[in-house]
Amino acid sequence: MLDRMPPTQVSLRELSREVGLSKSNVVRYFPTREAVFLAVLTADWDSWLTAVESRLPTPDAQRHPRDQVRLVAAAIAQALGEHRRFCDLIAACQTVLEHNVPLEVAREFKGAALDRLNQFASLTRSRIPELGEAQGAEFAGLVWALVAGAWPLANPSPVVATVLAEPRFAAIRVDFTPAMTRTLTVILDGMTRPADPPG
Repeated sequence: MLDRMPPTQVSLRELSREVGLSKSNVVRYFPTREAVFLAVLTADWDSWLTAVESRLPTPDAQRHPRDQVRLVAAAIAQALGEHRRFCDLIAACQTVLEHNVPLEVAREFKGAALDRLNQFASLTRSRIPELGEAQGAEFAGLVWALVAGAWPLANPSPVVATVLAEPRFAAIRVDFTPAMTRTLTVILDGMTRPADPPG
């Protein structure tokens, strides 16, 4: 069920039935359904990081830095496109999931998110040595923000998808993985390109 339905459409009762526990038992560990989904998001994040690490190209002295940037961007975008539930949950995180949780759940999730963003930043920097520490952290945050915005656009409701299939709307259709590949390539290229000399 978690793979088939958006988080906004799943009740705590349905979640309880899915995992084979009573609602009271689920509430003992998770005060709200949003807290359940934040826990799922954290677990999916770990799985995604593992997938990204396996895809990322190692640095190669024979490879031009711009080619390395393109390969890294493509690997990140492809791993995102293959982890649909992870992207669904990112898209719902700020607008839905973080709006009905107690303070301690919010604090715990933000701590987990910070750890994983730092891990992703370090992973990216290990493949692009020209990327500074602050730039790596910024890049990790930008990837999150881009997924939150682009994923819903690329995965509209069935009614909107039917409309977007009409030829006149071709310019506003979003093909997620190619769009993310291009965008991340531009960002990483800009972050690692030497600054122009003054004057």
